[in-house]
Amino acid sequence: MFTSHERSLAKAAWSSTTARLSRDSFLPFASCRLCLLPARTPVSCSHGDIFCRECALSSILAQKKEIKRLEKTREKEEKEAEEDRAREDAEAKERAVQEFEKIQMGLAAKMCSSSSGKKIIGREDGKIVVEEDVVGGKRGEKRKFELDEDELLRIAREERTKARKAIDNEKV
Repeated sequence: MFTSHERSLAKAAWSSTTARLSRDSFLPFASCRLCLLPARTPVSCSHGDIFCRECALSSILAQKKEIKRLEKTREKEEKEAEEDRAREDAEAKERAVQEFEKIQMGLAAKMCSSSSGKKIIGREDGKIVVEEDVVGGKRGEKRKFELDEDELLRIAREERTKARKAIDNEKV
């Protein structure tokens, strides 16, 4: 690894006599932690650190400005992200409308939820009643179940997600 010459140089450089801290390594007792000079009109924080009043105030003001700048940057990024999401949602919605229109005109032979044996019957107690064909049952046998608003919103979100993925795949 190291040669004996390199080891002796390292030992000489880091021996206890040369690695001792000198008096210049320490700050005098009443020194400001910011400007490193003897504190003028000293003030102390709750931890006991001493600062010049002017240094402390200018540091606080600079920190406040930086916080405001960072908050504005964060708000701007959030606004841009929200606009991007809104644009993507609008794009996905437009895609869903176009696909629906194609299906209605008979241009696309795509299976949708209405052609898979599900049929909306009506509403009961604020829930939507749906009727569907029973898989593996007798021909013409139907079962009824209810969908609440949350379930419909979840299904709509899934459809929008599928449309977004299709749009992203086309862009690629």
